[in-house]
Amino acid sequence: MCKKLLLSLLTVLSFQLVFAQQNSLTGFPKGSTPHEIGKRLAYHFIDGRHELYAGKYIHYAEVCTWNGALDYALKAKDQKLIKLLKDKFEPFFNREKVLLPPMNHVDYNMFGSLALKLYQITKDERYRKMGLAYADTQWELPENAKREEKAWADKGYSWQTRLWIDDMYMITVVQSEAYKVTGDHKYIDRAAKEMVMYLDELQRPNGLFIMLRMFLIIGEEVTVGWLWVCRIC
Repeated sequence: MCKKLLLSLLTVLSFQLVFAQQNSLTGFPKGSTPHEIGKRLAYHFIDGRHELYAGKYIHYAEVCTWNGALDYALKAKDQKLIKLLKDKFEPFFNREKVLLPPMNHVDYNMFGSLALKLYQITKDERYRKMGLAYADTQWELPENAKREEKAWADKGYSWQTRLWIDDMYMITVVQSEAYKVTGDHKYIDRAAKEMVMYLDELQRPNGLFIMLRMFLIIGEEVTVGWLWVCRIC
């Protein structure tokens, strides 16, 4: 009798949990739907000042925000927002050109993904040329490359590889957008090869990921997954 009661209780609780999870993705309060929140965030970004590295170059955090705003605008078919995001980029071709990140680090090169996304919208060759330069230099070993950077390049990976979890997005987003623009399989092959290696190197047996391999090497881990666990803090 007790077993039947326990099983019944577990069944009811399971259905309640499933319903709660489903409801949490549909029953948003007025003014707080994904569409409404996305719109407020995207339009807020338009009027914001540039986020810069040491006051010099566009920061990758701004690129991520810009990409997200563009993705939202396209999904929402918000032509006004698309134009505002495009107009915000236009000064990089002239008076704000000095703010363009140099093509010598994974944090900088991801800027190319933004230009390539805008090319897909506008078909303006200026975006294509700029974006592909960032994608290509991510695999072109510089003359002053360090030994570790050369080692990665010799294995067919980006010389900018460093085994930080951030790079699983920042490298692949540039290469995948370059593939969308050109149809050249070398770009998507690069992204796939890099991602597989990062998965093999950073994912732990429990399914979580270490943030950067150097913490694992020195005997400490930063693990990310469902929860952020930091044993070095």
